[in-house]
Amino acid sequence: MLAFFQHHRQLLSLILIWVVVTIYLTPLIYALLPLSAFYLRAQDRWTDLLIGFLMVLVLSDMDPGLVPFRAIKSAKYGLMIAISIIYFLDTARFTPQAGLFPFFLPFFIYAFFPLVKSGEVIQGASKTISYGLLYLVIPNYVIMVFRRDGWSFFRNYFFFLVLILVLPYFLKYAQSWWVYMAGRYHGLFGNPNGLGIFCFLNFMLFSVCTYLNKELFNFREKVLIQGVLVWMLVMAGSRTAVVASGLFFLFSRFFALSPFIGFIVFLAFAASIEYAQNNLVQIIQTFGLQKFFRVETLESGSGRYFAWTFAWSKINTDGFFLTGGGFGNDEYVMRQNYDYLRSQGHDGGVHNSYLTMWFNTGIIGIMLYFYGFFTAFLAANKKAPIAFAVMFAVLFSVLYESWLTGSLNPYTIILLTILTMLTEDDVVNWRERALQVPEGEEEQPEEPPVPQLILPAR
Repeated sequence: MLAFFQHHRQLLSLILIWVVVTIYLTPLIYALLPLSAFYLRAQDRWTDLLIGFLMVLVLSDMDPGLVPFRAIKSAKYGLMIAISIIYFLDTARFTPQAGLFPFFLPFFIYAFFPLVKSGEVIQGASKTISYGLLYLVIPNYVIMVFRRDGWSFFRNYFFFLVLILVLPYFLKYAQSWWVYMAGRYHGLFGNPNGLGIFCFLNFMLFSVCTYLNKELFNFREKVLIQGVLVWMLVMAGSRTAVVASGLFFLFSRFFALSPFIGFIVFLAFAASIEYAQNNLVQIIQTFGLQKFFRVETLESGSGRYFAWTFAWSKINTDGFFLTGGGFGNDEYVMRQNYDYLRSQGHDGGVHNSYLTMWFNTGIIGIMLYFYGFFTAFLAANKKAPIAFAVMFAVLFSVLYESWLTGSLNPYTIILLTILTMLTEDDVVNWRERALQVPEGEEEQPEEPPVPQLILPAR
């Protein structure tokens, strides 16, 4: 880890500059972020560029009570445009291209059509473009950096992850409200559930890395990284993230043994859902976890069930069922009905990726997106059986949060990284490729050793 800090001093200094400028010279951050991208490109520091982009997405999710950081929410679009321009300018550097984007191409072509019904066309178009660019650009950056730096990229990433998860914890000694919300820890994220989702996705990413390369981390490093992720999951108190992480851990073990056994376990889990829902409070009380799972809010799902009912009624009555209303339509409709929702005890979003996708792109969009989603995971499963464990855990997680439909959040980028790893031969079959002779370089037969002249002894 010390080697990481020494090698990436430039990145850490740059992040500190971003924070200082955002707080004290806020308007300059709009120019500084894209300029930073071109600077890192000029310095040939591609790992720093990718990790720095993730850090900006994390900062953009910070507590809105920290007013200066609201600028990051809009400034991040400039950074997205900058790294996209770099990608298009350096296409040869990214060749051969990552194969993930074609799975979702029909969805992104269609996603522009529902904008004709959008209440905010410009904002909806920007969200659509940024979402599409994310699926195109990020997989290519991930595979390019892996080809250049190999597994050291992921080592550096997880050491950086430990830093951004642990360091904010000490801010509680300055101002506890910076990192706590209603007694739950949220760190650099806007709310505890955001931290929970981030840890859940990174827990899967870490498991995929160690699945593909068992020697990537030594025992102490594994304990450190997994320990921090579990610790933060517990601190956040995110029920969905904890259950999703548990499901992934369970499914990954069985799918590793056999896809058939994995499916049997999944079907058993699906069959037990209704019983678990009907007896959830009693089950939680049996294990003494009623405080952690906040059983007093289970019946309402912390307001989610009301939001789902409201969203479903709007989808059916406002003409969004078939084609949707374009990206951002869910936010627009919920904002237009804010007073009513607030009077019913809900002031958030839809909190369901399926309903949000339906709101925005209709049932046509849902079918196109999940056709690409399932096709990508089917292709990944042929290379690595752990892929289905990731897929089922994600399908559960997005049932309670809308992160899958976010154009630029710190969560979707992690899922794209996982999918890229599982669908690219360069990563999955890295051992075999490392042993291959490069094209055009024929393996030369070893020349016989030149016999040494041995003089007779006198």
